[in-house]
Amino acid sequence: MAAISGEVGMVVEHMLNGVAYCEMLFEGGQPCDFVYLYTNPAFDALTGLSDVIGKRVTDAIPGIRESAPLLFETYGRVARSGKPEKFETQALGVWFSITVYSPKSGYFVAIFDVITERKQTEQDLLLANERLSLAQRTAGAGVWDWDILNGTLIWSDELFQLFGLDPATAVATFDTWRSVVHPEDLQRAEEVILASVRDHAHLFNEYRIVLPSGAVRWIDAFGDTTCDADGIAQRMIGICIDVTERKQAEAQIEFLAHHDHLTQLPNRFVAMERLKLAMAYADRAHENVALLFLDLDRFKAINDSLGHSIGDLLLVEVARRLQACLRETDTVSRQGGDEFLVILTHIHDLAAVTGSAAKIVEALAAPYEIGGHALAVTTSVGIAIYPNDGQDTQTLMQQADTAMYHAKDGGGNDYTFFSEQMNAAVAHAHAIRSELHQALAAGEFALHFQPQLDLASGRITGAEALLRWHSPTRGLVLPDEFVSIAEDCGLIVPIGDWVLQEACRQAVRWQQAGLPELTVAVNLSAVQFRRGNLQQSVEQALSAAGLTPAMLELELTESILITEAEHAMDTFRHLKRLGIRFAIDDFGTGYSSLAYLKRFPIDTLKIAQVFVQDMVANPDDAAIVHAIIQMARALKLKTLAEGAETAETIEHLRLHHCDAAQGDYFSRPLPAEAFQQYILAAARL
Repeated sequence: MAAISGEVGMVVEHMLNGVAYCEMLFEGGQPCDFVYLYTNPAFDALTGLSDVIGKRVTDAIPGIRESAPLLFETYGRVARSGKPEKFETQALGVWFSITVYSPKSGYFVAIFDVITERKQTEQDLLLANERLSLAQRTAGAGVWDWDILNGTLIWSDELFQLFGLDPATAVATFDTWRSVVHPEDLQRAEEVILASVRDHAHLFNEYRIVLPSGAVRWIDAFGDTTCDADGIAQRMIGICIDVTERKQAEAQIEFLAHHDHLTQLPNRFVAMERLKLAMAYADRAHENVALLFLDLDRFKAINDSLGHSIGDLLLVEVARRLQACLRETDTVSRQGGDEFLVILTHIHDLAAVTGSAAKIVEALAAPYEIGGHALAVTTSVGIAIYPNDGQDTQTLMQQADTAMYHAKDGGGNDYTFFSEQMNAAVAHAHAIRSELHQALAAGEFALHFQPQLDLASGRITGAEALLRWHSPTRGLVLPDEFVSIAEDCGLIVPIGDWVLQEACRQAVRWQQAGLPELTVAVNLSAVQFRRGNLQQSVEQALSAAGLTPAMLELELTESILITEAEHAMDTFRHLKRLGIRFAIDDFGTGYSSLAYLKRFPIDTLKIAQVFVQDMVANPDDAAIVHAIIQMARALKLKTLAEGAETAETIEHLRLHHCDAAQGDYFSRPLPAEAFQQYILAAARL
């Protein structure tokens, strides 16, 4: 280790590559010898040399200059120029790959790696390539020679082997050839050969053969005919090539071009072609075709929460179930994402379509076990019938898509047939969407407020802000008519921001007018979590209005807790730290887990009015309301009953210890000024 010391020396000592540090000797300006100053153990092991330190290489390896001149030339050049080089050479009966560099003038370090095995492999490959080239030139691998005049054939041994035959026992005859050609290809292959002989044309013949093992291979046969001076065909010489892999690759490319790579189902292109054919056949046979458009319900929630790999496996299982529901004459296709198409042919009555659609809905609603997760997924199915609902593929697709959205709007897990009324609904929605773009800028929105009362004291403690649209053409438009449309096109985000800002401003105006402090409740849409910046919107609304955060309550639906749970959690916690209150709207009508009440910073459960309105007359509704109140009290949550419309209902709520209520019994939603007068009048009582 004299020449290389310290930590570097330790590394070099334990390297698997051989390392030698040497001084280059020159004579007359030419490299003539070198002296070993250091070698590591790997060098000794790889070269078989030992005790060479301080020795000249010509002493350690006699004859080395003559047997490995490249060694001296390269070492000398590097030691003199200082530029590293890498080369391969043979010495001591071994092939080495050597990287050499110079730490200082006149010295070099050589790093050795034995590549004898690789060199042997390269030589073997070179020899094999030469043999292959020779075989290609002479066509020895699959050569045949046909004497046309006497009908005899000569095959090379390689051609026998190509056909799966033993050259020692098989005989080259046309009967032998016919015995290996695939029965479906034989007649055509013979016709091609005879035509080539007749026309003295170059032969190209493609056919399948069946090996004794039963395996099917593809063959390309090429040949040329030689004729005598009179133009009579004498013989044909050619070659047979196994092109099975190429044919398989072509088939795979063809398949991928027409099938979905994930589910292996036909893709949209194939589905449209099959739909055209089915429609043409239906015209001739006086039949119908049913087009079913499927969209999985709440698939995005699974994809977002469990990852795309689980989502992909689920789609594959959905595809399998769909195929199991259909006849061979039907088509199921994946359109992309979680959308599928089903084409039902030979339809004579709608009962058959109804049966198939119901079977699909039931099959896809059955539980899934995917990647260790128990999943529940349903589907919405829209159905359009040819020719009743459309005369071309595009129209039929649009009608089925429209029907599918109606099924989804109805809660999903169902099928719906297209009707012209749906088109009217679509046109209506399109018109609403267009007008909504102008409504916000034109100041057509307003807030109405419904009071919320503390049942113990009878005091008004809060107000729910409810959006109203004063359209210049439609008059007063309630949220049920436009909110879902605004959500679909994303307009709910700027509209929701305006609602937050206006609700906060109005709460401050009431304070300035001398009204008691009231908590103002604002409904949130799931789209505001998904597409907007809710945290920033809330903070800006509070800051601009100067409202204390504790006076703002944000109302969420149970579905928001499910679909937006993961990425919304930080937003919830941040807003909660500011002092903002949270309520779950319409509690009891959704599908959330009670675990979310523990995970999320909820303050209030708003009992859905569907239970409250009939609780006096319906014991089941009363039991549900009582159970929700008891659970909320145990969790230290406030309860507020919606839809309180009678004195009897209020009394029952008090008996069950409900904290607060709102409903028409107290007041309908009122414009801000009327609400202020209502509060002042109530204060005078």
